[in-house]
Amino acid sequence: MEKTEFRYLSQEDILSLNIPYINVIEAVREVMSAHGKGLCQVPPKIHVNTRKSSFLNAMPAYVNGNYEIAGLKWVAGYPANREKGLPVTTGLMVLNDADTGHPLAVMDCRWITAIRTAAVAAITAQYCKVADTHAMTIIGAGEQGKWNARLMKMVIPSLKKIYIDDLCDSAIENYVAIMQPLIPDVEIIPIRPKEKLQSAIDDSQILITATQRGDKPIIYSEMLHKGMLGIPLESTAWEGKIYSRYADRFVCDDWDLVQVYLRDGKYTDGLPEEYQLLGKIINGDAIGRANEEEFVIASSHGIALSDIATAKVIYDMAEKQNIGTVLPLMTAEEIIR
Repeated sequence: MEKTEFRYLSQEDILSLNIPYINVIEAVREVMSAHGKGLCQVPPKIHVNTRKSSFLNAMPAYVNGNYEIAGLKWVAGYPANREKGLPVTTGLMVLNDADTGHPLAVMDCRWITAIRTAAVAAITAQYCKVADTHAMTIIGAGEQGKWNARLMKMVIPSLKKIYIDDLCDSAIENYVAIMQPLIPDVEIIPIRPKEKLQSAIDDSQILITATQRGDKPIIYSEMLHKGMLGIPLESTAWEGKIYSRYADRFVCDDWDLVQVYLRDGKYTDGLPEEYQLLGKIINGDAIGRANEEEFVIASSHGIALSDIATAKVIYDMAEKQNIGTVLPLMTAEEIIR
């Protein structure tokens, strides 16, 4: 039996690759397109909850498109970790050879989770926004608030203003300090005082909520306007009837996963009977927006296809640059002792 090895990549190994963000966007678009063609296996997330408002998710997927790849993300989200000086999101990504099942790599999944979430939102915006999209409101100045701003600007060059809101003033100050140099041709506008939130939404063509799950919604139907694209990264942040009655079009990355979250109570007023799958929109088999007056809401809970697509980009660059640590997995054929 041949010696079996795999490549281990830490978060710092991944960061050292300096992966162009557009490469991730294109890889995620490609697997979403394959999903729309029925070429993928993506079982809904399996999750356990050891603490309130926390999760451990197992997320497997297989892509049989222009390239075959399979993998599994085992990811934890523990908001209370902030008080312990630990990251909220931690976990591992395992990438497998689809032909042999051989584990090719084990890598940190924090960077993967951050960028692929924003990549899916950016791709959705490309296909579902109104033509004259120049302003966006983001509620939540944390990691996803930053990533979504960065990637949205990459796919929507016309974006000129980003309104940013957060419960914490220091988080907004930090957001502006970090993001303004990264996207210098976008005016980043703190929403202060809080009463200015509505005027920011009125001026925006895209509204993103990048917040943790709360006890009650923060976005209600009367705050919205026609022609807007709504992207809730946490579905409970939006009033339930927005999904079921207010929205003209409901877009998702995977309908089966949406049904899981419906059963878990994250859509308190139910869902519309019709939906549009992002992959089919990319392929031209469905419409992301019928006209400039539609209110479109896009609810993507994050499927493992985008994770393994991002992991494949990382793995290919790491192999080329010989980044990471190659570790032995097994050598002996007989294992009974």
